[in-house]
Amino acid sequence: MSSGTRHPVHYTTATTPDGEVIGYAWGDFDGVGWIDRPASSLGAYQAGREWYRKLDEAQGKGLAPHAVVASLSREPGAGPVTGAHSVGALEELSRTVTAADDQRLLAQLHPCDSQAWQELSDAFDLLTDEDREVGSGGGQLLREGVYHVSFPVYTKPLWRAVHALSGVGAVTPEHRWVDNPMDPHAPVGALHPADAVRAATAIVRGERLCEGTLATALKIGLLDAVALSLRTWNASRRDERAGAAGPHPGCTGGPFMLYVAEAK
Repeated sequence: MSSGTRHPVHYTTATTPDGEVIGYAWGDFDGVGWIDRPASSLGAYQAGREWYRKLDEAQGKGLAPHAVVASLSREPGAGPVTGAHSVGALEELSRTVTAADDQRLLAQLHPCDSQAWQELSDAFDLLTDEDREVGSGGGQLLREGVYHVSFPVYTKPLWRAVHALSGVGAVTPEHRWVDNPMDPHAPVGALHPADAVRAATAIVRGERLCEGTLATALKIGLLDAVALSLRTWNASRRDERAGAAGPHPGCTGGPFMLYVAEAK
């Protein structure tokens, strides 16, 4: 595969039957490669493995890079051969997030009248400043030359809030968090609800792999921004449903609705 990123390339776009872009098979003057879309669905990502296999198989036949791309462009779901300024430009294109990507994540969330949403509200409303202060355990000398590895200590109310994110469906396999890790910087402005799902998934699953991810999310305000975004979005769904069909039990406002109204 080519190591350069500034040379012109030609590529074909692979898509699923419903039109979701899976990724891009590309070739330049001396090599070929495959680029996944980081925002693609789990199904599209898995389909990308088959496309990579096809690319590798075509290359194994001794075809020139342009011939590899041309052969893949004739596969079902492939687009015509197109040019790009460089692999870097194609990688930038692959990072495009579409409205369909956002909607796919939001579709995983539970109905607005689900009890899980009330649990999310209650859990975050009851969090105190002390709950947001992360303690530490371990770190002590067990015997000469052996230390107990230190680890963050979270309170039970905080864990309740974290579990409530999973409860509403905000921690989803449809977001490939390993390829899209949590941003370690404080959020700027309000989070789009789909971005809140992405962040929730990265925080909760990231903590399982690397202790302290949750502590960082607390410190920079990301965890609270996630909850506020999701609650605001769900409150708007309740408003829309109430306006369309009249009041519905469990789907008609409450104290948080007053907060949202005041925030506007």
